[in-house]
Amino acid sequence: MPKFHYIKRLCAYLLIIAAMLLSIGTVHAAITEESGRRVALVIGNSVYKTLPSLPNPANDVEEVATTLRAAGFDVTIGVNVDRIGLEDTVRRFLRSTSNAEAGLIYYSGHGIQVGGQNFIVPVDATLETPYDVETQTMPLDLILNHLKQNSRVQLIFLDACRNNPFNAQKFWMAEKLEPVGATRGLARIDSDLGSLIAFSTEPGQVALDGTGALSPYSESFIKRASEPNKEIRQVLTDVRRDVIAMTNGKQVPWENSSLMDSFYFIPAPPPPSVEPMQQVSVPEGAATTKLPIAPPHDETGSALLVTLNQLPKTGKLSFDGKPVEQGAKMPAAALTALTYDSSGVAAGTVGLIGYTVSDPYGQATQGVVAITVAADAGAKLAQLEQEKQVRLADADTYLKALPRDVDTTIGVGPVEASLPVVPASAAEMTFKVAALPGKGTLRAGDRVIGLGHVLEAADIPALSYEPQIGTENQPFALTLQAANADLPPATVTFKPTLDACDTSAAAPLDLQGVTAGKLPNEINPDEALPACTDAIKTYPKVARFIYQLGRAQLANRDAKTAFATINKAMDAGHVRAISELSALYLVGASVPANLDKSSEIAAMGAKKGDPYALYAYGKSLYYGRGAKADAQVGLRLMLQAADLGHTYAMNELGYIFSNGVNVPPDMERGIRFYESGLKRDDIYSMNSLGMIYRAGKAVPQDLEKALELFKRAAEGGQPYAPRNIGLMYRDGLGVPKDEAAAITWLEMGAERGDYWSAFERAKMAKGDGSNTQSLVVAAHYFAFASALNRPGTGDPKKQSDKELAALPDSAKKKAEAAFSGEMTAKERKALPKTKSLNERLVLLAKTTWVKRNPRYDLF
Repeated sequence: MPKFHYIKRLCAYLLIIAAMLLSIGTVHAAITEESGRRVALVIGNSVYKTLPSLPNPANDVEEVATTLRAAGFDVTIGVNVDRIGLEDTVRRFLRSTSNAEAGLIYYSGHGIQVGGQNFIVPVDATLETPYDVETQTMPLDLILNHLKQNSRVQLIFLDACRNNPFNAQKFWMAEKLEPVGATRGLARIDSDLGSLIAFSTEPGQVALDGTGALSPYSESFIKRASEPNKEIRQVLTDVRRDVIAMTNGKQVPWENSSLMDSFYFIPAPPPPSVEPMQQVSVPEGAATTKLPIAPPHDETGSALLVTLNQLPKTGKLSFDGKPVEQGAKMPAAALTALTYDSSGVAAGTVGLIGYTVSDPYGQATQGVVAITVAADAGAKLAQLEQEKQVRLADADTYLKALPRDVDTTIGVGPVEASLPVVPASAAEMTFKVAALPGKGTLRAGDRVIGLGHVLEAADIPALSYEPQIGTENQPFALTLQAANADLPPATVTFKPTLDACDTSAAAPLDLQGVTAGKLPNEINPDEALPACTDAIKTYPKVARFIYQLGRAQLANRDAKTAFATINKAMDAGHVRAISELSALYLVGASVPANLDKSSEIAAMGAKKGDPYALYAYGKSLYYGRGAKADAQVGLRLMLQAADLGHTYAMNELGYIFSNGVNVPPDMERGIRFYESGLKRDDIYSMNSLGMIYRAGKAVPQDLEKALELFKRAAEGGQPYAPRNIGLMYRDGLGVPKDEAAAITWLEMGAERGDYWSAFERAKMAKGDGSNTQSLVVAAHYFAFASALNRPGTGDPKKQSDKELAALPDSAKKKAEAAFSGEMTAKERKALPKTKSLNERLVLLAKTTWVKRNPRYDLF
């Protein structure tokens, strides 16, 4: 064929292509939201210990969790959780919410409303007495308010409106005894901007369990939320329609939305990826030539549909041995199985296949294949086949060589998997995700990867994994297989690990932390200091490590350096550092004690929902220390801290109620809070409950149990428990009298900073009075008692000052010499002048105690 004829024909075909592309309908592209982290808390309680069991919730939430994971949520799940398990689950979730795009809560189980508030009911709840809501349940608002501070969009789903099967008709709510009332179901929740609150039934009404394995609401939610490219408000409209039909109108789902933007559980991905123009050659006279057409795909691995809009004018196009017609529809994979019969077609003829690839989201992309009949096409096809085999062999080798184990640090953001680059020969191949880590988030660059998603070769070295908090020591598998190729899959195992700084110095109840944490007395500074120093070098932007270094420095008795470090962590945005700084001002560690400053700082942390700050500021308000007294607000803040599992708050509430501080005394209510602390191994609640058993207040006196609790508390570092043990040995209370043992325990308490231990030890020495040395010891410990007192806590300063003044100067001078002997000449010279020997003794006692670097973090 003359050259100009070939060019003329090719130009004509290009005009046909242009006309064909123009004739195809407009492509719809769904609007998707900005990509971001999605986190979900899913809790289902079915098997209650004393309340009626529910058939569906445990099944509901397993299916809901699967649905949400498919929608890109990192799911924290709790099934049949008791009160402590609920705390742990909620805290793990709250730790994951920082800077989330969307935070979701789905609860299925028993719920109760009291005083207009809604409460989640754990499986060990009894709700038999007025004290049980505040110690056995968890207020939903506590979780929701934290979520509002840390995520852009909040989605709450409550399938928890069963009838209240509870025996008590009134429950304590802070300072009020609130009736449950005749209202059924849960109370209405008003949504803030960016929130959606959905109930399985109308507020004040009850939901049905249904007759199947799932509740009607959960069954419909799972179905509708899985439908692609459906905005959430349309999802809930469909759910309402479904539930009304399933329950014959007895249950009407309800929601209250103030969302500012559209939200899709399954948003539309980019349109299908198609080679817009492919050119293939086929030999003339060949009856069945398989066309080497590159298959289309989309990044989510959705099933794609191909519509053949244009067929070649000459030759015959077949699929599976049967001729295809214009307008035929087939699976996308069928493109690679199309054959062409060039019998009777002249060499140089060009035929066109025009097709549209559409996905389940209504999006479509066009492609064109130009088929040229050529005499030498057989050689070209053989070469293409050879190249394909090389590509497959290289891809197979690559998959087999992928690393099998990848360590990923928890709580430092996405961790690069550092997988090798796909070889150039296989760069055109795609890889499908056949198995995905069940927890945590897998990304390719900024894109969140889900099960079945398709990865380009360039995506693989860009893969990163962000483990879910609380998944240490749990392996998670990622399995990749070559898309459109029969190659053995390869599995990479991600192993989430905690940084050594987290294992050695994490703080309890730190909602920006990643693990349960250690109490101050459990930190080993020899391990924590180097670990946290290294962590800061490796992850300079993680403020948590700066704060934990400060905790390690406190444990190392370096309060001055710790103060600067913790202040730096607060400036870097770590919330717990705020309450830690407040505590340092409270006890005067490296800075002058300042109650006003301590309270002012604690208020900042309380606004951010930190349990320790809620407790500290609540206590300041309740007692009017460093802040204007407001017992009502203070009580509620401490109850919030207790709801989050803060045992110091439980102990303080136990003290307030059992002793009637600003409230009528209620020993049983106080004991409930002490017992809550005891269940969580709180050393302060152990000590407090021990005193109740020792005195036999509202419980039978049990001196053996009291001593056991005191000793457990003392072993944990509690500063006041040694005094209680010492007094039992001194007085022979439940144990034989043992003066030596009493002295040992009282001196331990004094050394820990307990002024009453010092006072009681001094009284024992004075009472002995048989020799001068006993009076010297008395002077020593009376001075300690005066030096260690803290105003407003029942301190013995006036008594110890009076007792010290009554001792002979000769004994006090010997005590002064002993104190001075612990100091250098330079330190003695730096002391301020005092007016009396008594004042000097107290100053020396305080100075020598501070010099021994006491554990400020135990108070």
